[in-house]
Amino acid sequence: VHNLEKSIGLKLFYKKGKRYLPTSNAHMLYPYAKRLVELKQSIIEEIRLVSGSYKGHIKIGASSIPGSYLLPDIISRYINKNPNTKIDLTVEDSYIVIKKVEAGEVDMGFVGVKYEDPRIEVKEVWEDNIVFLGGPGVKERISLEELVKLPFLFREETSGTRRFVENFLRSMGVDVSSLNVVLVANKNEVILEALRNIRAVSFLSSHVLKRFRPPEVKVLKVDGMDPLVRKFYLIYSKDRPQSPAVRNFLGELNRILEEVFV
Repeated sequence: VHNLEKSIGLKLFYKKGKRYLPTSNAHMLYPYAKRLVELKQSIIEEIRLVSGSYKGHIKIGASSIPGSYLLPDIISRYINKNPNTKIDLTVEDSYIVIKKVEAGEVDMGFVGVKYEDPRIEVKEVWEDNIVFLGGPGVKERISLEELVKLPFLFREETSGTRRFVENFLRSMGVDVSSLNVVLVANKNEVILEALRNIRAVSFLSSHVLKRFRPPEVKVLKVDGMDPLVRKFYLIYSKDRPQSPAVRNFLGELNRILEEVFV
């Protein structure tokens, strides 16, 4: 660090008591230093790839639906053809995944939010249908006016599915803040289990229901309502160097998606 300070003529750290703290110059240089480290790692991986000793490592962040119901199949198909690759998959809220992509903590993200940022590449990768569900005692065919008077089971506030449905209800003139929300849960499975025994309604991805739907829970037909189609997006940094493994995964993704969604 001392040699670096001498070469650039700037103070990077100062002493406060027994601690060394970064100066404003250090904060300014940090993003560039981080990118240099990433570039160095990419160069090392390229050399290993040429020499035949390369073992890839990909870090993926995903929101609940793609992370729990779509990516496991995609990743397993990829690893079957690329057994030397290790993949770390982290499932979190869409906005946390976006922040991790921005910070370089993951190589790519799969989210249910179309994020607008000139530094981030955003590609639509698949669609999902959101369906309304009813517990015992709820009519299978129902009007929107009847629906919004019933107790609701919601995902947490940061859930992309919840935000999508709330925005839809607002577009239909519904005061979302007036809904009778009796349960908020951060897991789809909790919503389904609770809905088995309560006269209430909720909404979930059709992918969740393909995996499991209790017999007591019915899919509702809401009068005059078109299917609720939600899109999912692949996001990654435009500027950050990509390892050979990341480039290969992105290159094969379209082929795998065609296999999964035939």
